[in-house]
Parts: sequence; C-alpha cells; structure tokens
Amino acid sequence: MYWLMSKIMPNKSTIIKAIKSKVIINGMWLYLLQFFNTIVPFFTLPYVTRVLGSDRFGIFSFALNITGYIIVLVEYGFNLTAVRKVSLSKDRDELSKIYSIVTVCKVLLMLFTIGIIIVYTIVFKIQADLKYSILILYCMVIGLALQQTWLFQGMQEMKFITVINVFSRLFSVILVFAFVNNREHLNLYSFLYSFTFLLNGIMSMIIVRLKFHLKFVRFSLNDIKSEFSEGWKLFTTNAMAKIFSGFGVTILGIMGTSNSDVGIYSAILKIPTLVLLLFSPISQALFPYISKFYDVSFSTGVKRVKKVMSVIMPLIILFSLVIIIASQQLIYLLYGSEYSGFNSLLYPLIIWAVFSILNNFLGIQILVASGKQKKYSSAFYVGVAALVLFSSFGGYFFGMYGIAYAAMFAEVVLTLNLLKKLKCETKHTIENISD
Repeated sequence: MYWLMSKIMPNKSTIIKAIKSKVIINGMWLYLLQFFNTIVPFFTLPYVTRVLGSDRFGIFSFALNITGYIIVLVEYGFNLTAVRKVSLSKDRDELSKIYSIVTVCKVLLMLFTIGIIIVYTIVFKIQADLKYSILILYCMVIGLALQQTWLFQGMQEMKFITVINVFSRLFSVILVFAFVNNREHLNLYSFLYSFTFLLNGIMSMIIVRLKFHLKFVRFSLNDIKSEFSEGWKLFTTNAMAKIFSGFGVTILGIMGTSNSDVGIYSAILKIPTLVLLLFSPISQALFPYISKFYDVSFSTGVKRVKKVMSVIMPLIILFSLVIIIASQQLIYLLYGSEYSGFNSLLYPLIIWAVFSILNNFLGIQILVASGKQKKYSSAFYVGVAALVLFSSFGGYFFGMYGIAYAAMFAEVVLTLNLLKKLKCETKHTIENISD
C-alpha cells in the first residue's frame, strides 16, 4: 500500500515547488479576487431582487447593461495586449512607459464616452429612473479607467488588487444592507454598486506609485496611435464578447418588454454568469503563462492548453449539470417565488456558459496567446452576426425564452468557427515544419 501511495502522490519537494510557483500563487490571488467579485454580490442579490422587485431590478439591469458597453470601449483591448507587453517587459523604464501609455489611452477613452452618455440620456426619450441610474453607474467607468488590474496581472502581482477589491466589496455590502430597504432606493443602490469600482481605481493608482515606483514618463503621439492600433482587433472582439453576454438584456429592453421580464431574465442570467466568473481567474492566470510557450512553438502552446482543458472542462460540465438538476430550488433560494417559475430559462443559458468556457480555451488561450488575434476576431464576427439574427427573431416571437436559446445557438456557431480556424492553423504549421 505504501508503495502504491508513493507512486500516486507527488513527493514533498514537488508540492513545495508547486506552492511557490508564481503562476500558482497568482492564480490563488485571482481566485480570491474572483470569489469576492462573484460570491459577495450573491450575498446582496437575493436581498436586492426582493426589495426592489423584478420591475425595478429590471431598470437597474438594463442601465448596468448599457454601462457595460461603455466599459468595453474604455478597457479597449488592453486587458490582453497590455498584459502581454507587461509580462515580456525587461526593465522598470519599459514598464513605466507601458503604464503611462495605457493609462492615458484609457483616460482619453473615458472622456470620449462622457459625451456618448450625455447624448444617449438627452436625445433618447428614456424614463427618468433609467436615465439617473445610467448616469450614476458611470462612476464604474471612471473607476475602471483608473484601475490597473491589467498591470498587476501582467506582473503576476495580483495580491494588491485583490486586497483592494476585498475591502471595497465588503464595505459596499454593509452599506447596501444598511441603507437599501425599499423600492425607491434604486439610485442609492446604483451608487453603492459603482462606488466599489471608483475606490478600486483610486487605490490601485496609489499602489502603483508607492509600491512599484512606476511613474508617468514621456512618450510620443505615435505611441498612443500604436497602442490603439495594436488593441483594435481585440477591442472589436471584446465588444463582440459584450454583445454575446449582454445582448439579450439589450434586446428585451429595446423591444419594449416589461421591466419585470428584463429583471427576471437578468437575475437568472446571473447563475450561468457565476460559472463563467469562477472560470475567469483560471483564464487570467493562464494567459501570461501560456503566452510564453508559444515563443517555443505553436504546437507546444497548444499541447499545454489541451492538458489544462482535459482537467477543467469535465469539472465545468459536472458543475453545470448539478445546477440544471437543482434549478428550481436554486432560483427560489436566490430570488424567491416571483422568479422560480421561470427555471427553464436556465437550461439553455447554462449550456451557453459551458460552450463559452470552451471557446475561451480555443480562442483566447490558443489563438490570441499565440498572437493570432485577427483570426480570433474574424471567428467572433460570425458568432455575433448569428447572435444578432437569432436574438432578434427569438426575442420578437418567443420573448426571453427565445433570447436564452439564441445565446446558446450563437455560442455553438462560434465554437464551430474557432475549430475551423484552429484546423487551418494546425495544417499551416505542419506544412511549414515539413518545408
């Protein structure tokens, strides 16, 4: 028995080496960060959905969805292109220049989006509650423009941003339970929700200066243009990804669906989103790590991704099956009887989440990490076109159920396109080796 256990279990030195690995440590901090970003809102969500009611929660959800599009514009493609540059930077001077250029780019985009928000809230005749909620939630945009998560991620020093998030999230939760206690507190809830992001942004700027001693350095206008140019493909892809995740809420709001339906759909969508958020730290920790394997060869990077997939995907599928089986009880526990009768909405949305994680491996960890952003973007365009078509048709004829199934089918279309791109790339790589 001892001999058998010694063969199965890793030795002490292997365990210590794994624990000390920067990738493992960074991944642990990312998981702690994602835990608070994911689980903590679920502490308040059952309370908020009941206090505000499905109609008022629907207004908040639509406002948050609109703000999400603005956030994608401000974050551009820096969450991947800048992370890659930081991970490959050779000295502090180069790091300071990257920090300066990316931060200025984000602030410029933030200033540009202020005009978009003002025009949207004034020109379009939207209800007052929605208008005020959008304007208040813009604090999120300001906070994310200042936030340096991309920098900490590239440096694999996620503990700092994690500590900031934990503090601000817990503070926000306490304030929500203390002061949001009736349907008229929609604007207050919007402020408390966005306050976390604003505080994170300010604190991360302070840490960058005091802890890492990075400062703004001189750079040229061409550096700004180059940064925008490099991130363009990923920005369009991120925009498409936002459409993938939030287009259902947008369509329901635009088509004049009741605020209650928007609230119910948005609340149930939070559950598969939880699955995606639990996977997100893995994706973030893997990206800078996997990117280095592609410097050896494309096939070396792909083999590493496949190895991780063989462990992660079965666990994701099993977790998703448990959620489907317990869907009605889960929704009742989270949101109450007003929402539990719509548990069948969860079935296609969970399948959507599983395919979305698969697509992250195929697209982000293989195509983008190997520097083939253009191929990833082109596959995404096809998927988004399918989503717009399916959602418009499904939303018009079948309401929120049509929207849910549209998301699932569109994600499958994306999977097929990514597999096609990878097949072509693998064939091209083999031909180059043969030559």
